[in-house]
Amino acid sequence: MVGDYNITPNQEIYGCVVDLLGRAGRVKEAYELIESMPFKPDESVWGALLGACKAHRLPNLGKLTARRILDLRPNMVGTYVMLSNIYAAEGKWGEYANMRKLMRGMESKKEAGRSWIEVRDQVYNFVVGDKMGSHIKWVCGVLDLLIWHMKEAGYVPDLDCLIHDQEDAT
Repeated sequence: MVGDYNITPNQEIYGCVVDLLGRAGRVKEAYELIESMPFKPDESVWGALLGACKAHRLPNLGKLTARRILDLRPNMVGTYVMLSNIYAAEGKWGEYANMRKLMRGMESKKEAGRSWIEVRDQVYNFVVGDKMGSHIKWVCGVLDLLIWHMKEAGYVPDLDCLIHDQEDAT
């Protein structure tokens, strides 16, 4: 990279490459890249690997990665969520409950998922679990239609840990 483009890779570039490798299923290569970095990886680099471990069902590496993140930032709630979901996917409900218990004792909270969509120059804002608003029935109808089309095209959703991202599921 330095020779071809005169760019010295930094944390952000390494994080992007780790993320790309992880998304491509090349998780072992991503881990090896982190281990060979010329500086200490930060939580964003480890976080990219953790997401890949979760997506590609690599619980052992995922647990190791989560511990690395928590060594750097012990109050990072999202890491506890990911780690608890890894335990849930393995059916390790005791460890799952321990992670959720630790999270409840923390001052910071996981932010609710939020999305925006613009339709005919109007912006609609949605929060996870939102059942209010005049537009919710219309949105649910459109989503049902999209889901139907996706299933017709052969899409099969991965629902392994769907409920475990919800705060009230503890």
